[in-house]
Amino acid sequence: MIQVVMDTTTGMTKAEFEQAGITMIPLYIRDGDKLYREQIDIFPEEFYRRERQGAIFETAQTNPADLVSIFKPILEAGDEIVCVLISSAISGSVNAAHVAAQTLGAEDKITIVDSLESGYGEAYLGFTAKKMAEAGENRTEIVRALGDIRKRTRTYFIMESLKWLFHGGRLTGAQYFVGSVIKLNPIVWFDEAGRMISYDKTRTFKVAKDHMRQLVAEAGKHGVEAATLHWPDNLEEAQDFHAQMEEILQVPVSYTKLSCVLGVHTGPDLLGPCIVMKA
Repeated sequence: MIQVVMDTTTGMTKAEFEQAGITMIPLYIRDGDKLYREQIDIFPEEFYRRERQGAIFETAQTNPADLVSIFKPILEAGDEIVCVLISSAISGSVNAAHVAAQTLGAEDKITIVDSLESGYGEAYLGFTAKKMAEAGENRTEIVRALGDIRKRTRTYFIMESLKWLFHGGRLTGAQYFVGSVIKLNPIVWFDEAGRMISYDKTRTFKVAKDHMRQLVAEAGKHGVEAATLHWPDNLEEAQDFHAQMEEILQVPVSYTKLSCVLGVHTGPDLLGPCIVMKA
């Protein structure tokens, strides 16, 4: 049997991992000398409340030893693993997983999939892998299908302040200063290489939302296999944009609570549509 393993930047809760039959890898955030495991020691509600109160968190490197402890019992039960992880362009988790597989001498039983995404874009790959595994598909067939889905996935973000990207190390001080002075609200996306970079440097949040609606409509022209809206701690604003997404796409759109790890870089006010296109 093939077991699916994913990290907590999917936005899933521990209960949702258990319900899906997917093994959870808690990633880390740091507050000074304190290290927290997402979905075990800290949860989005507390995390975003503290961000609004002025707390500045950092992300912490994934520990290969933790992954060994997660992989080992699965292998000892006689199962294989498909491990779907946050994009290697923004995290060291993929490298840590490869080290763990090598440490266990199990590279022939563990397949590490770089999602080139995070949030729902990653979660959807894991759900697909789980469904295919239950249908008896092998790891090669699963990886081929996930690669196709990645090419059809578009994830965009807009946030109301650049300071979180700056504190999270995604902007230089000069970029933050210039962006703040001219009040930039960029649209950020996961590009083809899995990098979380600027897609468009819009001048106001309103203009950014207008452009993002156009991007949602453009993706919708290719047919919609699945769609969600990421949001951290701005429910009223998210509900408004969610309704607009459903009107544009004419399909049900889910909500995805943004993970604490991603929230370190984006802050509590964000809108993030993710669309898996049919073609």
